[in-house]
Amino acid sequence: MSSPSLLCPAVLAALFLFAPAEAAQLRMAPQPEPNLLLKWYDGVPNFNIGNNLNCITQAFETTVSGYAGFTYLPPSRTHAVGEVFYTHLVLGHPGNPCTGSAVGIEISLPPGVQFANSTDNPAFCFARNAQPALINLGTDPDYGCPQTYPVSANGYRLIAPRGGIGGSGAWGMAQGFWIEMLIPLVATTPQLGNNQIVWTVNPSLGQFGQVGVGPQINSDVLFRTSNEDQMLTLTLCTLTPVAAGC
Repeated sequence: MSSPSLLCPAVLAALFLFAPAEAAQLRMAPQPEPNLLLKWYDGVPNFNIGNNLNCITQAFETTVSGYAGFTYLPPSRTHAVGEVFYTHLVLGHPGNPCTGSAVGIEISLPPGVQFANSTDNPAFCFARNAQPALINLGTDPDYGCPQTYPVSANGYRLIAPRGGIGGSGAWGMAQGFWIEMLIPLVATTPQLGNNQIVWTVNPSLGQFGQVGVGPQINSDVLFRTSNEDQMLTLTLCTLTPVAAGC
């Protein structure tokens, strides 16, 4: 089975109101089998991550909103133990704190789940600005997309490899911006959905919020042909108007 690729279909409906995105290069090997388009199972959104004074109105408002999800196989099959799957974090920035936000991001994994980053299964990081245009943070000179994650207070931290905003390692956002992080994982034991992948989001000093989703992974190895190609979709590319670059 070949490694997952990214697909940015503008025709998919947004999962609730979010979406930034971008595309990585697609694997173009001959494929007698149709591509396997992975689907996202998303958890409950958190619409109140941090708060700020609006730059114009001076009213208190929510800074960041977001949700987390994991991939499953169409039409409704879970991944198997030992098989790479992805989790994603989707963040929108409705707040307008004048100078924007330096957003810290951490992730914690349930027992029996671990990172699976490799050349064949990399992490992907994308943003959608207010124009709107899709930005591949992996190739951005100020950010990059981390493939390793140092231990932190809330699991593991996603630090921008090229410094991020102000050299802090954090992710810059402003009103109308979106971010989507896609991280490869693998389960060593079956997962029933009762233990969560938890993302911690820190949009400002002393302000934290969390989103989570409980992955479901079965104990059986599913049969798939070696020519079957898995493809990921960017939720950011389901937002309207569709961002340039999707």
